[in-house]
Amino acid sequence: MPVTSRLVTAVLVLASLAACTAMEGVQGESGSTSAAAAPSPTPPVLTPYLDTLARMGPGDPARQEAELTAALAAAQEERSPASVLRYALALGSAGHPRSNPVEAKRLITELLASPNTLDPVETAFATAFLREFDARVELYAELARQREESELKLRSLDATADRRAESLAVENKALRRALAAAERKLEAVAEMERSLLEQAPEAAPEAPPKP
Repeated sequence: MPVTSRLVTAVLVLASLAACTAMEGVQGESGSTSAAAAPSPTPPVLTPYLDTLARMGPGDPARQEAELTAALAAAQEERSPASVLRYALALGSAGHPRSNPVEAKRLITELLASPNTLDPVETAFATAFLREFDARVELYAELARQREESELKLRSLDATADRRAESLAVENKALRRALAAAERKLEAVAEMERSLLEQAPEAAPEAPPKP
């Protein structure tokens, strides 16, 4: 089950519990309480938010864009806490190109921090999604930090490789110069040997006359 689906399910359970004013139990002859009653149905007040989250689900970019645009228009025109919350949920939903959990977190934070007309169920719903958006923001920040560190390491490795290549080029050039000097010395020695060999017959002593 996707993370968002699990979150919505958990939020619905919490909201149902928050909406309940009492729970009934059947007491047996021993005075013990029976198992808890079945959960209450989803509070109607959450229906618009759940519809928005459903329409922001992945699979249809055109549907997502239309829902996000409609939620933004409603938030700008009505400026009610409910419309702002609905837009924040649409904006922060994962799986669409314009997903922005940072802005969604800011909108919900400001909404909950200011006087509003949200009832306890809506407040619990908004608080739960605020925690989700906050976790995603922290995750994205950590991923960005790791990406930056990786890029720095790659640039450092590239610089080291460049310096090593330059060092090898300098060493290679020096070796070539030394080899050329050695070859010149060898040629000079060979030339001296040829010259000595050519002069040897002329300098050879004459044989003494026979008696």
